[in-house]
Order: sequence, then structure tokens, then C-alpha cells
Amino acid sequence: MRRKFGALSVGVLAVALVASGCSETTNEPSGNSDQQNRVQTGTISTDPAESQGPAKAVEGAAKGGVVKLLHEAEFAHLDPQKVYVSDALSITTQFARTLTGYKEDGKGNLKLVGDLATNAGEDVNGDCKVWKYTLKDGLKFEDGTPITGADVVYGISRSFDPDWGDGPTYLQKWLTGSAEYNTTYKGPFKSAGAEVPGLKAEGNVVTFTFPSAQCETPYAVAMPTSAPVPKAKDTKGDYDRKPVSSGPYMIKEHAYDQFIEFVRNPNWDANTDPIRNGYPDGIRVEFGITAETGANRVVADAAEDQTAFIWANVPAAVKSKTNEPAVKARVQAGPSQYVEYTWINTERVTDLKVRQALNYIVDRDSIVKLRGGVDQIGTTITSPTIAGYQAFNSYDGGPTGNIDKAKELLGNKPIKLTYAYPNVPVRQQMAAATKETYAKAGVELVLTPLDPATYYESVGTRGNQYDLIRGGWGADWPSAATVIPELLDGRTLREKGNQNLAYFNSDEVNKEIDRIKGLKATESAAEWAKLDKLIMDKYAPLIPQYYIGNYEIHGSKIGGTFLSDSYGHMTLNTMFVKP
Repeated sequence: MRRKFGALSVGVLAVALVASGCSETTNEPSGNSDQQNRVQTGTISTDPAESQGPAKAVEGAAKGGVVKLLHEAEFAHLDPQKVYVSDALSITTQFARTLTGYKEDGKGNLKLVGDLATNAGEDVNGDCKVWKYTLKDGLKFEDGTPITGADVVYGISRSFDPDWGDGPTYLQKWLTGSAEYNTTYKGPFKSAGAEVPGLKAEGNVVTFTFPSAQCETPYAVAMPTSAPVPKAKDTKGDYDRKPVSSGPYMIKEHAYDQFIEFVRNPNWDANTDPIRNGYPDGIRVEFGITAETGANRVVADAAEDQTAFIWANVPAAVKSKTNEPAVKARVQAGPSQYVEYTWINTERVTDLKVRQALNYIVDRDSIVKLRGGVDQIGTTITSPTIAGYQAFNSYDGGPTGNIDKAKELLGNKPIKLTYAYPNVPVRQQMAAATKETYAKAGVELVLTPLDPATYYESVGTRGNQYDLIRGGWGADWPSAATVIPELLDGRTLREKGNQNLAYFNSDEVNKEIDRIKGLKATESAAEWAKLDKLIMDKYAPLIPQYYIGNYEIHGSKIGGTFLSDSYGHMTLNTMFVKP
């Protein structure tokens, strides 16, 4: 479960990936020491034909069969305006279409195209302040009701609710020009009848009017925030269980924490969809299956699991079983833009020396090995996949940490800290190992396992009781502007739904964020890298641990899939069942 995953390699400029492992096409594991440079390219398509359906056919694919996701825990959210975790983002693509989306080929080539919209967006005045999206003809919800611009606006309006919690906040902040975007307008439930600031629908045309230039709007509306929601079918809090589909699949049955059965949406028109093929007859998600159990089942490839797959890295205990050629051919491995952190709650851990000591203690090598060696030791806030990335290590204790330096910073005094993490087996193992390591420096960790389905809701609530918080983050598009400001701008802190899990607020950093945001893209990349280092050197609000690699596996009767560069897991868009 990784927080917030978007398109690491989409952009007008090519982005060089300096990450562990090889490309998806080699099926080689991404190890900690075997590095390979890979160049991925992406563009915002200006050709309207690229936004038309149907999606390009996959060689050898045919319709039919049911694919099966073996998953550890229930999705944090399925309500599209709340979705912001990688597994939920991946499954949401199948039932919630957005204004724009990504065409992918599994080789690092991506195109941002119109999904619901006829194109990737029209910059009306050429100054990035007014963007217009025209919906395609013939779009329908699962019940046959036409999808209109008003449904898109209503969907976005829901994300303004102060009690909403999770979900991206780009559009809300851009439309209001404020981090406190719901001070006046509070969404359709609390501000019934009021207009959404800067957002209008006229028939099938949706117009965004921003107080300042927002040239990355085509990327922002590729996120589930822009998914349409029919007001008459909005069940508010219960919408998480069974959202209304605009994509190729809809929920037939959802037994919470047990399974979800997706079946074909009879009102999805492939001719309007340039992204999804919709080959399987259905998708079944089964919960309560640990990564180790799921991986063992898929490796064994029994008849009932030949159409199964997992959206978790094959655990270390199972990874050796994937070396046999026939099994290895079913592995999808490669880098991602995720970075794993331990957040330090700076409102609770106020002593800089303690935060620095915690950075020196961490044994990155053991954690990477515990995860199967598919990751690369990480010491920076931003990933090597980000344009302008610069390597540094502000607290270089070597791969296994420096206990003596940590003790020195702590004055050889024992301390006790609470540590929050999702209550799933691999996180339990990592937490136990972390507790043992920290004890060597006199730091007693009080382990606090939390329900993975509500994890980010719990740790994202300000005033929580956790000193250290496990978390991961990835850029929504290839710019540190979707990392550092989202994670560490203290002006974004609110009561619920925080992404700044360090609860960090520095006037110096906030001002620097504003300065860099005003620079051209060609100038800002290097400045974000400098700010990354300044934050770690001077404030140490978190502990970077590793750059996350992917190593997933599927059954022998699954074809057409690859690691998605926009969502990180094996894609469902092109997946099919072999005869």
C-alpha cells in the first residue's frame, strides 16, 4: 500500500530514470546494486485522434474469462474523489473515467490524451488560467444515464468537503488560489446550491478558471478527482462501497474486507475509450490474502490461480521460487517513483537533534533485504526518477546506520516513541526489525499497528498520537513540484486528510516553495533538488529509507499486462485471459 501514485514519466520533456533494476520488458529483478539508466518519454497529445476510441488492440488478446486479484487488505477508498493510494488508483481506472488519462505501451512511452474529454484540454487564452474540456458524445453511466459536464463538476465539488479526508487537492487549491480551499465553499453537502469556485459546466463543456496560471492542469485532471458522479446516486459515505461506474466494469457485489466482484458495464462504449480494452468478462478481488500466500499461490499456478495476479512485491521468502525460467517469465519487475519514508511528527518530536539521531540509526540495508532486495537504498526526499534529482545523504551512517553517532546526538539518554504502521505481515516484520535496531541506540519504539483500510485517515488527522509514521510517496507527474510542496508545505496543514505527515511548517521552506514554483520548468528542477537537501540538512522532518522497486507476478493464463508507469502496478487496461 503506497500513498499517492501518479505518472512518473509523463511530461513534455523526457525524464531520465536512474533507478535500480531493468525495464519491464526484461523481466529482470530490480536489485539494490544492479543499477541501470532508463530513459522514458511522455507527451501531452495535441492530436484529437489520439483521444478517440477504441484502444489499440493487444496482439493475441481475446475477450472472455475472469482475472483475479489476490490482495492483502480492503482498498482504503473506492470513492474516486477520495482515492489516493496506488492499489485503489489502479483498480479505479476500470470504473471511473477521468477528463484525461494515459496511453501506455509498457516500454516507457506514454501519451496524455482525452479520456472523457475530446482532447487533453484547451488553454483558452494561452496563459494557462482558463482551461476548457468538451466531453465526448455517447458517454453513459452504468445505468444508461448520459454523463454530462454537470456530473464532472459535481464530482469535483465533493472533494471540497472539509470532512472528506483523503484525496488529491491540486484542483481545489488552484481553483480557489488558497491552501485553505474550503474556507467558504465546503462542497455540495455543506454548501448546497452554491457554485464551485472557478468551475462551470455548460452542457458537455467543463471550464476551469484559475486566479493564477496552472499549466499542468491536463495532468491534474487525469487524477480521479475529475471522475463524474451522478448527484442522484450519491450515497455520500456509502459511495465508497459501490461507486457508480463510467468505465468498462461495475461492481456487482462488494462484501467488505472479503471480496469485490466486478462485471462488465453494459453501457461502456469502447468506441469512446482510447485507453482501456476491457478484455476480461470480470475482475474478482479477494481480500485477506497476504503477499506471501498470494505469491506462493501464483508461483504454484494451480488451475484456479492461473488467471490470478498480485499487486504486491513478491516477498523475500518466495522470491527464490521465481528464478525458474517458466515462473520468471510471469514476473513484471522495474523501478517506480515511490520513496519510502519514516515520517517524524515534528509537532511531537520537536528536538532537531533527536530527529537527526533517528536518521543516523536507520538500517536501510536490512529493510531492503527484508523486502526481497528489489529496492534501492534511498537518502533523499525525491526519487531518482524526478527531473533534476541530485544524490546526497545528510546523515550518512552507511547502509546499516551509525548507532554511536545517534547516541551522541541523544546525549546517551533513552527516549520512547510511538511508531504507526499498517497492520499487514510485511509491515509487521519491518516494524519489528526497526524496533530492534532503534533499541541499540536507546530508543524504545512503542509499535502501533493500524487498520490498513483506514491507515491514512488515522495518521493524516492532525493531533494524532504517533511520533513516527510509516509512509510512501510518488510524484503525480515528473516534477518535484508534486512532491516537496505536497509533503512539506506547512500552509497546507488542516484538521484531517493531511499529506504532510511530518506536520512540518517552516517559513523559510514555504517561501522557497513559492519562489521555485514561479520559475520555468527548465530552471526549477535544480532548485527543487537544492531545497530537498536544505530541508534534510536543516530540519530532518522525515527519514528517507529506500526507493521502491516493483516485482509483481501473474498466473500463466494472463497476458497483455505490464507495470504501469502511471500507476505502478500491473495494468488492467490491456490485461486479457489466454485461452
